[in-house]
Amino acid sequence: MPRRRACRVKTLSAAGWVNVYAYFSDVRIWPRGLPLPAVNQPVPQFDSLPTADADCPIQQGLADDNPDVDAIFRLVLPLPVRFRADRRLALAGGAWSPFNSQNTSWHRVAFPLLYLPATCTFRLTDIWRGLVALRIARENGWSLLFHEATVWQERNEHDLMKDFAGEVPGYLHNGRLAAALDALTLTPGAAALGTNLRACYRRLVELELVEPRELELLEAWLADLSALGVPCA
Repeated sequence: MPRRRACRVKTLSAAGWVNVYAYFSDVRIWPRGLPLPAVNQPVPQFDSLPTADADCPIQQGLADDNPDVDAIFRLVLPLPVRFRADRRLALAGGAWSPFNSQNTSWHRVAFPLLYLPATCTFRLTDIWRGLVALRIARENGWSLLFHEATVWQERNEHDLMKDFAGEVPGYLHNGRLAAALDALTLTPGAAALGTNLRACYRRLVELELVEPRELELLEAWLADLSALGVPCA
């Protein structure tokens, strides 16, 4: 499916944490990484949201049948779930939602934000990558697009209690992490993506969410991108 960076869609901004799945399903379901207090918070009515032109270099497609949900959902609520296919939604400045590595498109300008932290749990690496990317995207006037499912997932076997254990730091700290990223002073412009990544991950180190060696791994990532000709000062 072609994914165009420029979109004219319903747009949500300045909303804090939002359960995006609530716009695509009437059943109780939420994306992996959403802080648990936000699961049952009401979201603004879709029809009340403004339609606007949005620059969306990162686009999260949904997945039908066995979507990306957390271990708590899988332990207590039923699947499969199929999402409605007649909506798209852009999250702009001040709206927070986790997004993952499944069925997600990144335009070249946002490639530096693909960095996955290595010193957190596997269940959190793409979630925390996404929160950092969302914060930096805001500095550039970029929105995050959620669109209809274009894939379905047949999930392989997981130890759900092991998944739960890997997600615990997220349940406990995702809200604090987003607040800390909100408080950072970042630099606008695609040329400053590397500088902003360093600022964000330094803050995660200060919060003791990732290890200090994360900064060395980030520098290796940025050096590799630079060698490939991808601007990332």
